[in-house]
Amino acid sequence: MIQKEKIIQFYYSQYSESAKKFKKKYNNKQGNYEKRMITLGKMMKHTHLSKTNQVRLEDYHRQIRNLSYYAFRQNNPVAMMQVRQVLIPELVRMDLEAMKPEEQELITAKLLEGLRTELPYEICKRTLKDLSRNYLELDVRKQIISMVPANPELEFPEALKMQRKFILHVGPTNCGKTFHALERLKTAENGIYLGPLRLLALEVYEKMKEAQIPCTMLTGEECIPEQDSRITSSTIEMLDIDQRYDIAVIDEAQMIASSERGHSWTRAILGVQASEIHVCMSPSALKVVLHLIELTGDTWELNRYERKTALVCEDTSFSFPEDVKEGDALILFTKRAVLDLAGRLEKEGVKASVIYGSLPPEIRRRQIHQFAQKENRVVVSTDAIGMGLNLPVRRIVFIQTEKFDGTSVRVLSVPEIRQIAGRAGRFGMYDTGYISAMGEENLEFIQKNVFEEEPEITSVSLGFPRVLLDMNEPLDVILKIWKSVETSEPFEKISIEEILFLYDRAYKDRKEIDGFEDKHTLYRMLTCSIDIKNKDIVAFWLYYCKTYSADVSLTFPALDMCSGAGLVKYETYYKMLDLYHQFSTRLGKTMDGARLEAAREKTEENIMRYLVKDKKDYIRKCRYCGKTLPVGYERRVCDRCRLL
Repeated sequence: MIQKEKIIQFYYSQYSESAKKFKKKYNNKQGNYEKRMITLGKMMKHTHLSKTNQVRLEDYHRQIRNLSYYAFRQNNPVAMMQVRQVLIPELVRMDLEAMKPEEQELITAKLLEGLRTELPYEICKRTLKDLSRNYLELDVRKQIISMVPANPELEFPEALKMQRKFILHVGPTNCGKTFHALERLKTAENGIYLGPLRLLALEVYEKMKEAQIPCTMLTGEECIPEQDSRITSSTIEMLDIDQRYDIAVIDEAQMIASSERGHSWTRAILGVQASEIHVCMSPSALKVVLHLIELTGDTWELNRYERKTALVCEDTSFSFPEDVKEGDALILFTKRAVLDLAGRLEKEGVKASVIYGSLPPEIRRRQIHQFAQKENRVVVSTDAIGMGLNLPVRRIVFIQTEKFDGTSVRVLSVPEIRQIAGRAGRFGMYDTGYISAMGEENLEFIQKNVFEEEPEITSVSLGFPRVLLDMNEPLDVILKIWKSVETSEPFEKISIEEILFLYDRAYKDRKEIDGFEDKHTLYRMLTCSIDIKNKDIVAFWLYYCKTYSADVSLTFPALDMCSGAGLVKYETYYKMLDLYHQFSTRLGKTMDGARLEAAREKTEENIMRYLVKDKKDYIRKCRYCGKTLPVGYERRVCDRCRLL
């Protein structure tokens, strides 16, 4: 922060210059303004921050403006001295007390000069905190506009120089669009697959290996290199924008509108350096993807596909457990509900595979394998099943038709229903896929929406430009103002709430974090993919932020760092292992790959042990009376106990 005396000088010059321009009708009755100044000065000296709010502070600013008018208009040296030596110093004191330490640090000579030129005399009416925020926003906004190209495609000049050809594979789930793209990828000398899930990357990796094609797998969690590799099977976030390929496959491109991850698809389509690019997507994304291609000036061709098996919605609602059949996929939308239903099935003598978002990828793979090999008769899953997983599902049964989306509980959208329902009737195993739902109301909802045309995707997610990390302002300020800068349609900025959450958490301990002032380093830390709802993971992430520079390698995670017990504890530990890999890779630390692999395998075995043990332990009961709760019931208390 600039010296306090410099701030006082700025205030005094603004008040004196304002008095010359301030149009105020002269009133002879104001002859007692000197007395009023003395009274105001005494009042301000006894005013403390705890008793001062924004409105009162602004009132002090305006009172001094009015009194300064008479002091300077009458050229009264005593009054002017009272303004300079008493009123303004007290005003500055209160203005600074109203600001957080990090806000005070932003008060520089540049900022004061900016206020003088961009917001002249506003200090005579508004607080320094308010004005500094306004000016900073104006200044940063100008810088962002000047640094970021007006059109997103201009951020990828190397791709723009190429003559790229896009082959668009468009169709519903279970139509073979990805299959055709992968067949072409097999011919590549240097190709890449880009998908949304580590599990899909692994599936493609294994297909290439089966076809005797050298392939490397690269995800945020691991890297399996292959000598003389021709293909890289990767999650989309891992795309190296500077690498050249002859063939690229971008899968599940309808995710381009996602506020959390969609920018990775935008980046891949606009920036991947490949002569031939295959894009697989649902029909709803065709228009926006074509818009991106038109921006780049590349050529394209369109291949449309129809579903290969019939899809039928049953007329009678599903009843649990009597209607459970082999090949069923029972869909719920929380981990708790999935384990609960799996426990009920086991009680009925039905072995079930389970799939949910926080389940480690390798465990998901094992659960899928057990279902595919008919070791387990059914699968109980969240909507993770809809993301390109190839499962031998005969029938999709919606146990629930509502989900929590991070903000509120809502009914499923048409695209969500169709994406999940489309997994029924695996081609080559079944001639027909079936859809059902538990309860008449749920079934009516599914019947009404499952065959509805998906609404057209109208927005494209846009990521944070790394060039802005070279700006001088604090990272959180840059992020917030970048988010507020308007973009042209169809582009919409990604959600940065998780990044800001981690920033706020790190800021509290910034003095202990080496490199906090280096925005490039800080951004790499903040963009680690972690579960911010898990306190253990956030605490471990913060520990790495504080200690990463102490040695050539990071502290290896220990199981006793995880709170909780049983399945939850081991799932948290697996996430810590992933964070160890992520943080090591991002910050250039030496990583013990062999130890990591061994720890993952052991943790996977422990998780599997919990998943195959007596699942009846997971059946949800009323916390008060112990009565078994209804299937899909999300409350922890039964209706009877709630009314007592």
